[in-house]
Amino acid sequence: MKRTLFRALAGVFPALAAGSLAAQTPGAPAATRARVDSLLSRMTLEEKVGQMTQVTVGVVAARDSPPYDSILLDPEKLRDAVVTHHAGSILNVLGGALSVQGWHDAIRRIQDVATKETRLGIPVLYGIDFVHGADYARGGTIFPQNLGMAATFDTALARREGEITGDEAYASGLAWNFAPVLDVGRQPLWPRFYETFGEDPYLAAEMGRHEVMGMQRSGHVAATLKHYLGYGNPRSGHDRTPAYMTVREVRESYLPPFAAAVRAGARTVMVNSADIDGEPLHASRYWLTDVLRGELGFQGVIVTDWADITNLHTRHHVAPTLRDAVRMSVQAGIDVSMTPNDYQFYDDLLQLVREGTIPESRIDESVRRILTLKAELGLLDAPYPDPEAAARFGTAESAAVARQAARESITLLRNDGGVLPLRRDARILVTGPAASSLTALNGGWTYTWQGADAAQLPDAPRTLLQAMLKRGRDVRYVGGSTFTDPIDIVAAANAAREVDVAVVAVGEDAYAETPGNIDDLDLPEAQLRLVQAIQATGKPVVLVLVEGRPRIVSRVADGARGIVMAYWPGMQGGEAIADVLFGDWNPGGKLPFTYPRHANALMTYDHRYTEEINAAGTDRPGPGGWDPQWEFGTGLSYTTFAYAGLELGAAEIGPDGRLPVRVTVTNTGTRAGQETVLLFTRQRYASLSPPVRRLRGFQKVSLQPGESRTVAFTLSADDLRYVGRDGKPVLEPGEFDVMVGGLTGTFRVTGASAAPAAGGGR
Repeated sequence: MKRTLFRALAGVFPALAAGSLAAQTPGAPAATRARVDSLLSRMTLEEKVGQMTQVTVGVVAARDSPPYDSILLDPEKLRDAVVTHHAGSILNVLGGALSVQGWHDAIRRIQDVATKETRLGIPVLYGIDFVHGADYARGGTIFPQNLGMAATFDTALARREGEITGDEAYASGLAWNFAPVLDVGRQPLWPRFYETFGEDPYLAAEMGRHEVMGMQRSGHVAATLKHYLGYGNPRSGHDRTPAYMTVREVRESYLPPFAAAVRAGARTVMVNSADIDGEPLHASRYWLTDVLRGELGFQGVIVTDWADITNLHTRHHVAPTLRDAVRMSVQAGIDVSMTPNDYQFYDDLLQLVREGTIPESRIDESVRRILTLKAELGLLDAPYPDPEAAARFGTAESAAVARQAARESITLLRNDGGVLPLRRDARILVTGPAASSLTALNGGWTYTWQGADAAQLPDAPRTLLQAMLKRGRDVRYVGGSTFTDPIDIVAAANAAREVDVAVVAVGEDAYAETPGNIDDLDLPEAQLRLVQAIQATGKPVVLVLVEGRPRIVSRVADGARGIVMAYWPGMQGGEAIADVLFGDWNPGGKLPFTYPRHANALMTYDHRYTEEINAAGTDRPGPGGWDPQWEFGTGLSYTTFAYAGLELGAAEIGPDGRLPVRVTVTNTGTRAGQETVLLFTRQRYASLSPPVRRLRGFQKVSLQPGESRTVAFTLSADDLRYVGRDGKPVLEPGEFDVMVGGLTGTFRVTGASAAPAAGGGR
């Protein structure tokens, strides 16, 4: 089964195709294994269980010290955690981000106790959520959230983001980063949607694996794949609530990004807090051990999410007692428990081993992985922060990369009559709650968990309003509304009558996780009323959408001459948006998700044919089918591109064949621009109803006016497999279409394997 699954994933993701899975995920070197085994052999049971215990820094802190230049650690609490309970890892911040010096001070004090006051001197591994750059280190480089990074369709940028984030984590003295998020975002109501690379598993896999490779480049920082598995499509749309999916769907749409990142060498995995079809992932031996370790070949450390072993008892109600919850999770395959506020896990696991319910050999498996991770990160030899690494923290060069990422993410959705770019001598009204908000540019996980405390953010980055005032000769501002309430809508409308164009920046302020739950995907009423009031003046309106998920704007979209999707673009976002609005940068971002027109029309681009029935524009009566506001891959430019000469290298291929695909792209406009070439395939008929298209490749090209370039792809027969009813891959003979830039070519697959018989996926 392992090789069969690998073939399927290698087909969906060509980067997996070379070599065997085992060859790409080697075990630790012999010297490291010997060192770890020697250390393990000298450990008591208490010391072993302690290595599996992770507590939050609040457990060992007396208080935090605004402006968070340091954490005041309580010496007795720290000794209780590290010496008495042998805690192997600590995580998190208190009130907000620390300076680099503050992180160094805290890590040194923790490691002093771990290395000098414990019997074996094993260092503590410190974990942090640097999810879109060094977001918990003051002055660190902050990138667009993952959703914006996905809009760049630029794997080199993803890798560079990973490198910079890894360098700045190491410079801060932090060796374990809880990123990247590889959940596939297929439920836009979900408040963690912005943390994903969008709705397509191939795009998520490519961006995610490159970020992992960049982050782990130095060898001093471990990336964490989260949240394994199926977290991104809760039925309710609320955080940490159940998904209801078949095993076939999980394998088809949610497993591949994790497989790709395991293949790329990711060292740790964090588990989904919710459940799939009633089975909590923290208690699932099938998903954690049989699939993740057995099929994907993962050899690293599996860590829980926040208090999720306890939640098996208190929330999921699958464990009658807390001790049962510990037993279930450890037997399922958990290595580290993010406890995080007490030592209940430690006490219960000790008792379970002493009474013989869990063998000590099972504990040894996890501790060996934890010690191997610490050895590979260099902590056993150099547990203290490296002061020389601070030179790579928060550099101007890194900020320029973040600004480039923000520019490349911005997606032009409408530009009627060439309203954009703006003239510098135009009279411009700027209004809307996102115009003057730095928190809205950054979103959650920025200096604080929720990212909504503007007082903590640095003064230097410009808001959108400040960036526009710097560029335009006559830029006026009226607030109009907050994100939820009207302020001076009438004044904003009156001001609009006196200008040439109004830029209305709307969307969402920062949030993270459960506090971001909503029940209505519509843009809040106050903002809609503001936009409508400006539109009623008859002046051209440019909407700038600054948001972590696609809030419904169908009431006002048609009345806007220009629409720009900015996502949550990070600290450099105000400058980047202004660059695009004034034409200093030619936008080239493309939507990495389907932007819905209606709150309950939440289909993805790879929907089934039956979901297109009665689509808008047909002559059949009844409600609309597939009719999004904007489709996956939508993105305009200030120039134009034409596609021609689609060539398929063969009329048919066999089950082991490869199909060259070539297409010529020409910049037919008057200025240089970037175009992302998206390649889709479609199986015309299959034993299971096929999706209307699937993304199989993408390449980004930069073209001067009049320049043409031939873009080449290679499809393999494995790219065309789908997951059958029994959870195994299948390739069926028949006709397939290749679609690129509005062009379509057809070929046949011959001699392929038949679809599997119906059966359970397990």
